[in-house]
Amino acid sequence: MRLDMDDNIKHDLNTDNNKNISIYIHIPFCVRKCNYCDFLSFPAAIDVQTRYLEALIKEIERGAAWLQDKGYAPYVKSIFLGGGTPSSVDPKWIVKILDAVRRNYDVAADAEITMEMNPGTATPESLSVYKKAGINRLSIGCQSLNDDELKELGRIHDAKTFYETFSAAREAGFDNINVDLMSALPGQSVKSYTDTLKGIIELRPEHISAYSLIIEEGTPFYDKYKDVIDRDLYDIEDELVKEGVVLKNPCEDDKDATEKEIGKMRLVKPLPTEEEERKMYEETIDILTKNGYHRYEVSNYARDDGDYECYHNKAYWKRGDYLGFGIGAAGMVDDERFTNTDDINTYCKYWEGIDICYPPLEDTDNTDNTDTDTDNDDTDNTDTDNTDAAEIKILSKYSTRPLLEHDKLSIKACMEETMFLGLRMDEGVAVSDFESKFGRPIDAVYGNTLDKLTKEGLVKTYDGYIKLTEKGLEVSNAVLSEFLLDD
Repeated sequence: MRLDMDDNIKHDLNTDNNKNISIYIHIPFCVRKCNYCDFLSFPAAIDVQTRYLEALIKEIERGAAWLQDKGYAPYVKSIFLGGGTPSSVDPKWIVKILDAVRRNYDVAADAEITMEMNPGTATPESLSVYKKAGINRLSIGCQSLNDDELKELGRIHDAKTFYETFSAAREAGFDNINVDLMSALPGQSVKSYTDTLKGIIELRPEHISAYSLIIEEGTPFYDKYKDVIDRDLYDIEDELVKEGVVLKNPCEDDKDATEKEIGKMRLVKPLPTEEEERKMYEETIDILTKNGYHRYEVSNYARDDGDYECYHNKAYWKRGDYLGFGIGAAGMVDDERFTNTDDINTYCKYWEGIDICYPPLEDTDNTDNTDTDTDNDDTDNTDTDNTDAAEIKILSKYSTRPLLEHDKLSIKACMEETMFLGLRMDEGVAVSDFESKFGRPIDAVYGNTLDKLTKEGLVKTYDGYIKLTEKGLEVSNAVLSEFLLDD
């Protein structure tokens, strides 16, 4: 049975209760795991991909039924396909996934539909498929235009491949492209970073995301650099660390070390100093601002000559409602947060055995569409009873899906998140919105904190918005921690 978001269902729902939502769809597959990556991603065989993507479509469909049961008419304003590398799967799956969304949700005609891709995983043919499927925004993971830096990161592409992918995307008609860049990379200098930044600017992408590398535990980079990160624990001379000499690795507890390597010094490319990393941060702001981009969030810049700020990410930062589909994906509706299981076998096993609802409506048979006289009091209600039971089963299937986390956020937690996320944006937090959401003036909740941070020059109030100053942005983590409320 199918619960499609067709016109009849849209009219039956309370149209005064329309709910703008965003949808995140997680495709975890990639060609090869990068050395710094701690995202939920991995290479997988075609049969594993097929099993997962079929399950993903089933979850998408059941999510729509769940929202409808809540009495909402979900109106989708943005869709984001992330990963992993969505462009590493057969393009036909991207088409099927977006078809499933459109069949079951009311997608705005001007919805922002973004897909992440990596250079070397897209062709002119696949880009054409994505464009026809309705994707209107691409996010390309460049990270660097320096081949040595890319090799150190474990990327599958070089600078030439990135340029080819970007050019092919333009030729396919994509006029809203984000490019991801990273700073503070091993062996990276301020000059090599700014050379990359300037090279990207020459291409005039509509959006640039510029992040500083964070070395996360559980990644190859962490294993490689943990002695540098924790150098005080190993009494390593600062000058040696600066030159990239690590004394402890490989050692006796390093399973990958050969007997000849144990106890010997190993050279690694040095990480930029704090001073160099700060200079990269400052140069990012200065160079992009001078070249027609504005920063609207700590790490995100949009071109000045159009509406290129990412709607989807802003929906997160403004605590809008969103659904997350796929392993590890998070969603939030009415301040109730869900995070799916991160185990692909658990996820697929749960969704198997449920009828999948493609191809499109016009291609299905019409055996359930026989005419009945609904005005006849003698009508047998057996089919109706079966239909109701099927609907209950479908709704239950979504509600009982395997989750890592499920929380109904307290008002306190919602207030904290409003400040944590809103202050990341250049526009800040609207004073009137805070009072409208929580029924209390912001000064009644955060008056002392705001007074303190204002005197320290870390926040300011401007035109009814509270925002971080430039000084506050530089130490944003410390500033945001001030907005934690006592229990």
